[in-house]
Amino acid sequence: MTEVATLKKAVSEAENKGAAEHIERGKQEAWVEEVQKELQALVKKHKSLEVDSKTRAFELAAALDSAKPAKAEAQKALQEIEAMKKIAAGKAFFMQSKHMKVNYLLLTRIRSSPGAFADFPSSVSDAAAFYRAEEGSSTEKVFWSQYAEVGHPVPLSDQLKQLLELHKVAEQAMKGLIVRLWPGEALPGSYFGLVRRLVDAYPRLEVIKRSVCIEGARRALALAKVHWGRMDAEKIVKDGPPQGKEYRRPEMYYEGVLKGARLVADECPMDVILE
Repeated sequence: MTEVATLKKAVSEAENKGAAEHIERGKQEAWVEEVQKELQALVKKHKSLEVDSKTRAFELAAALDSAKPAKAEAQKALQEIEAMKKIAAGKAFFMQSKHMKVNYLLLTRIRSSPGAFADFPSSVSDAAAFYRAEEGSSTEKVFWSQYAEVGHPVPLSDQLKQLLELHKVAEQAMKGLIVRLWPGEALPGSYFGLVRRLVDAYPRLEVIKRSVCIEGARRALALAKVHWGRMDAEKIVKDGPPQGKEYRRPEMYYEGVLKGARLVADECPMDVILE
């Protein structure tokens, strides 16, 4: 083989080798590009999952926050139901207080007594008997007739209805009493207001007793003045008996003036409170 042929062969082999390397390099570049695309797709998917995860976490947190009030209301309702069951059973119970540092405050006196509602069945029986004996027909009579002779435990829902009806009766009684004790004044606008007004009933009775006494005396003295125009009512009350008649005392004449006093009472309007 000549030197030229040898060179041609070497050149040909080099070209073939270069072509093969070029092809191989192209394959590697294509693989690298494909791997890069896959990596980019994975990164994009990861970011999407991360954003989706954050969104779901935010939505979950928002849902939990929105569920808190409902959960609190449900717990409160359950506590109230339990308290009502204890009330109906005549057991001691707790009442939540918004004005105390402690969460619950044991009711004192009659409200905390185990027997506070022990007479509830007796009250129901008395109400049923009262309205049964009442003439005519009324909504109350129909309602209480359901419990006239109940020989089995009454459901809690019915006990609450009974308690509500008893409260209505008590409310009417309180209103009637308040109208008599505070004539001309507006009635309280709530059940609690009625109760608070009755707390002041005892001192109010003292005021009314004084007013009645003043009104009767005013009427009697005014009638006396009709006959004796110059009579000084204040002098009669303050001064003692006339000279020489010191033995005379008002108590000696109570019996003799009682009939007249009753007539005076009939004439007193008793629609105002005199201080």
